[in-house]
Amino acid sequence: MRSEEKDGRARIAELLDRLDAEALRTLAEFAEFIAARAQRRIDAEIVTLRPQRESVVQAVKRLNRSYPMLSRTRLMGPVGDLVSAHMVDGRDAKDVIDDLEALYAAAFSAFRQGA
Repeated sequence: MRSEEKDGRARIAELLDRLDAEALRTLAEFAEFIAARAQRRIDAEIVTLRPQRESVVQAVKRLNRSYPMLSRTRLMGPVGDLVSAHMVDGRDAKDVIDDLEALYAAAFSAFRQGA
């Protein structure tokens, strides 16, 4: 367990002592909702097939839909570099989309390993 998780668990334990029965029920319901949502996000790898004709921007949208659990903020830099390589530098769309798919797959692998 990471120290961040330990700190979060300790904070929750401290807060539990301050709650009455009704607040504890509400907290339990909310925790169940969060846990279910987190599990859906991990299981949500719904990689859609790549169409024969797809633009780089369409590929980014498809990959964002296919990997909703990934942080778009973390991917913004590398994705932006690849989109720019296509739009500004004229790099072939097929090659850029191949690299985008590899980028998202690697990010998903890291996500699954808890990185």
